[in-house]
Amino acid sequence: MATLFWVLIVVHVFLCFFLMLLVLVQNDKMGGLAGLGGMTSQSAFSTAGAATFIQKLTRGVAVIFFIVVFALGLITAKQDQAVEESAMQKATRENAAQQAPTIPALPGNFAAPAEAADIDAGAPAAEAPAAEAPAAPATEVPAPAAE
Repeated sequence: MATLFWVLIVVHVFLCFFLMLLVLVQNDKMGGLAGLGGMTSQSAFSTAGAATFIQKLTRGVAVIFFIVVFALGLITAKQDQAVEESAMQKATRENAAQQAPTIPALPGNFAAPAEAADIDAGAPAAEAPAAEAPAAPATEVPAPAAE
């Protein structure tokens, strides 16, 4: 299946270049999209107009191009359904299974109520219970005299 895929890729690239060449070689009096049916711009809504060899060849190459694109799409869709795990993916999966994740231990008082928790450990100052006001100094200490 892989050989067919790569052969179709090579054919696809060849058809792309050949189709570009055919479009560039054609007469530019075809009038845009009206030229798809082999008609000139003056006879866009009539059946008159003979297709040249290059126009017929372009039409045939375009049909083959679309068939190849459709076949490549089908092959790619089948390969995506039957994708086997690569050696790198297997090694990564096995390595991840062997290594047990290390989870840090929770602190001992994690489940304890807030009142029993250590106040200094993480309680903000605004939420800390008010302690007794500090005592005022008993006496003033005189400043040392400068000599």
